Amino acid sequence: MKTTAGVMPHRMSHIDAIRAVAVLFVMWAHYAEKFGPIAGSGQWLNTAQQYGNFGRIGVVVFFALSGLLIPNSLNGPIGVGTRQFLIRRFLRLYPTYWLSIPLGFFAYWMLFGMHMDVAGWLANATMLPDALGYTEMMGHYWTLETELVFYVLCLGLFWLGGVQQMRVLCAVCVALSAAFVATSALHIIPANALGQYKGMLFHLSIMFWGACFRKAYDHPKDRVVLGLSGVRALRADCSYKRAFLGVTGVVVCVALLIGAVGFKQHDVLHMIESVSYLAGLSIFSVLATVWKIHLRLFAWLGKISYSMYLLHGIPLYVIFWLCGREGWTGAPLALYMIPAAVLAVGISWLSFSAVEAPCIWFAHALTSTRRAKAADAAQAGEPAQEKRPRVAATRIENLLPESEHGQATQRL
Repeated sequence: MKTTAGVMPHRMSHIDAIRAVAVLFVMWAHYAEKFGPIAGSGQWLNTAQQYGNFGRIGVVVFFALSGLLIPNSLNGPIGVGTRQFLIRRFLRLYPTYWLSIPLGFFAYWMLFGMHMDVAGWLANATMLPDALGYTEMMGHYWTLETELVFYVLCLGLFWLGGVQQMRVLCAVCVALSAAFVATSALHIIPANALGQYKGMLFHLSIMFWGACFRKAYDHPKDRVVLGLSGVRALRADCSYKRAFLGVTGVVVCVALLIGAVGFKQHDVLHMIESVSYLAGLSIFSVLATVWKIHLRLFAWLGKISYSMYLLHGIPLYVIFWLCGREGWTGAPLALYMIPAAVLAVGISWLSFSAVEAPCIWFAHALTSTRRAKAADAAQAGEPAQEKRPRVAATRIENLLPESEHGQATQRL
């Protein structure tokens, strides 16, 4: 089934729609949670996101999308491929992120009489403030740190020649899930550690699950041998589709285990978290396969979704501050959420137009196919050759406009 009314004629990919759905889940969660205490009615919006853990659902969808897109963008000679990946990822993420830091300081800190020292600013500029022992300028930055770890793992696999191999992707996904269960059961990660570090191994596993999804979707009948080398009883020759179903079973079991532990300990939050992981995986799978949304609005929102993710908290905190100062309380919850969301979309569009899109263009100009071919030829001591047209694109690439093929699909 496809949702096609109001189709975006020049941007047919449902991938952007998935991004839009993910960021809207996150915004709903943050807006309802913040405005809920001052609203006089409409609390079902907050109750729904609390029991549905909408923020977690959105993050899981984003992580799966990263797995779907990022590993597939690492190809070609190691030197050229690494250079292209690093330049495009850096210019894709950091300039817009740096723009969000002073805006976040104003809305989250200055309006509420708080300050951050120079060291905190510098730590936030790295995108790794928590790892460096400093407070995030905005709380949702934590997912970006997980993204960077995923990039490092993908680069490592690329250098080892395994990032495009289904067998390797499945093994890494299962190994990360197993490591998460082991470290949680043995309490290796301190109890007072940030939640993002307690769950990072599982989140990375979900990302590699997304990479396995991509391989199974593009080449469902291709074969892969899974198991231990030299142990015939523990080896299986199966299709990519069957291998992906097996990996999905592992990830789903880990999510269910989180809920089972929560049930045993009477921990409602962990039980809800378990369901939200399953919901996020399911929503991603459905929107990527049987219900592909091609609506113009969703495609556009997906296009600016990274800016929306970074900046949606700015109008949230500014309006919350104004409400507290002017005594604007007791209204329906939606009356606070909708204006904040509209402002967030507007700010994000400005950010995308002024910073994000030009940086994406510049990154592609620096790493164009002609430049990459010339660099490759220079390394080999040969003249550059014209790139031959591909015989056929992958199934997902067939759904993307020409400008989105390859690394142009790398969005959070």
